[in-house]
Amino acid sequence: MEDSEKYYREGAAYYKTIMAAKAKGKDFGNQVYFNLIGLSLEGMLTGLIMQTGDLPEHSSIGSMFRMLKDQYEVPESFAEESRFLNKFMNYFCSLDIEKQEDPNDKDIERMLNFLTVAKEWIDQQISLN
Repeated sequence: MEDSEKYYREGAAYYKTIMAAKAKGKDFGNQVYFNLIGLSLEGMLTGLIMQTGDLPEHSSIGSMFRMLKDQYEVPESFAEESRFLNKFMNYFCSLDIEKQEDPNDKDIERMLNFLTVAKEWIDQQISLN
């Protein structure tokens, strides 16, 4: 499916950009890294979901992994890590006025570790022709 490849490759390109920037010590700020991590996961997961003939029902990382549980054995740790990412996203989506909590350096490292593990898992599932 051509579109699934497009989405996957876009997400993988974000991943490559993030990892290269971190390796070079680029300080984009944690909010930018957080957003790039989200875009990377959304792209790769959308590609994998589209490969099954479906479209994502929601754009949240957790809901995409839940959708994939019908077709694949998704690691249990992905649910917890998805909730951790979502904790920061809730500030953007909330109708309540709350003080925004930006991810700190330790949070970003946790997200990067999850992104790497998730990409490895997605790469094992996806079949690009």
